[in-house]
Amino acid sequence: MEYAAALALVTLAELPRVGERRLLRMQALARGRMVALSQLVGLPPQSWARDYGLPLPARERLERDGFWHTAHCRALVARLNACGARVCARGEPPYPERWAERADPAPPLVYLFGAAELLSRPAMALLASRGVSAQTVTATVHVAQRAALDGFALAVGGMKSTHRIAAATGRAAGAARLVVLDRGLFAAFGGQPTFDPFGLGPGRRRFDPRATLVLSVFRPNDHATPRNGRRRDALIAALGDIVVAVSARPGGEIERICLRALDHGQCVLNWHGENPSLRVAGAVSIDEHDLRRGLRRFLPVRAGGG
Repeated sequence: MEYAAALALVTLAELPRVGERRLLRMQALARGRMVALSQLVGLPPQSWARDYGLPLPARERLERDGFWHTAHCRALVARLNACGARVCARGEPPYPERWAERADPAPPLVYLFGAAELLSRPAMALLASRGVSAQTVTATVHVAQRAALDGFALAVGGMKSTHRIAAATGRAAGAARLVVLDRGLFAAFGGQPTFDPFGLGPGRRRFDPRATLVLSVFRPNDHATPRNGRRRDALIAALGDIVVAVSARPGGEIERICLRALDHGQCVLNWHGENPSLRVAGAVSIDEHDLRRGLRRFLPVRAGGG
């Protein structure tokens, strides 16, 4: 994305009370009126509310603190460019096409850092409920190792305990990783993205941008919230040609996300078939024997399966 378009997108996304759905509506309205986003913030203030539904706190930011807000957003874009990250809108490469097809809603923008070409690989999304048991840890390690052997890009979260286990195991096994954040890029890395924050223990290895793609739909400096975590897990599932639920609590959020993935026609695998609702809805039960046979056989043809 060219600099002016990226700056305009960040300028809108950084406004108070402008979330994903509002930004999507504003993008659609601007396209319908053939107005570039870079022109929108320069419109008369009355047009922001009347034509684009910009909320009062956002309008006040532009009117009272417009100079500061513009400088802040220029600094953000410059910092992203300096470390090799990028801003991408839907419809522009390398925006994840799987999100455009499956996410509800499809994010209006994504911040990317790392190997964007990994999005072209078959992807396995790994999900687990928050509780960590010995079975969950064992299953996570085994599935991550199988993903590496089968040549999948492993879609995980990187920050929650089960995601950290998967991310660290995938890295150790040599799997390509698609790490979807529940916070902003800078909040996750704690400054410049030099060291890999997706692991266990106090020591952190250097981040390898050739083997991992980090994706965030949140403002670069925003920290995690419970709502962000739910959005992250849904976006992880949307990336997967195969979704593997190593644990899914009955009635919980991971169960709901997996049921939605089944509705979208995705293949959902449930470890030991431990969730009855997923079994009834069409999820496939897998165990250690299935892992030894490999998981590429579950891929849809268009994603590289046989």
